Amino acid sequence: MEGSYGSLGLRMKRTYRTNEANELLTLKDFVEHKFMIKDQDELKRIFVKDLKRVLLKENLFDLIQGFFDLETDLGNAFEQLDFEVSLVNFDEFYKNLSPVLMRSLLENANQPDNAAMILKSIKEALRIALEEELVQLEDIGAES
Repeated sequence: MEGSYGSLGLRMKRTYRTNEANELLTLKDFVEHKFMIKDQDELKRIFVKDLKRVLLKENLFDLIQGFFDLETDLGNAFEQLDFEVSLVNFDEFYKNLSPVLMRSLLENANQPDNAAMILKSIKEALRIALEEELVQLEDIGAES
């Protein structure tokens, strides 16, 4: 009889609010059913935290992979949410990335060691667009 109820507490769905002290919670954790997201503000806070984690990556290819992983996790999270999402998406990111990327590539096209400079410019363009996304999300939070 003891075994029947021993794991009952482990099956309860936790919410982000009860786990705020645990800095490891991510969109991936939500997708894997480790906690529940109650509203759009909570989703935005988790997304901002995940985005900041991506920005910590130093290697260009790790940064790109981190971005694509976050984009995938966000898409998977959207499928599981019980509410409409309008604040969190990558539409502005892609709009911001394109001109910054093109400008940085153009500026480095005629440099002597342009292969290394082009990789550096891609990294900086990606970083600038991600940081702009972060600023916009934090500004939305300040308005609320």
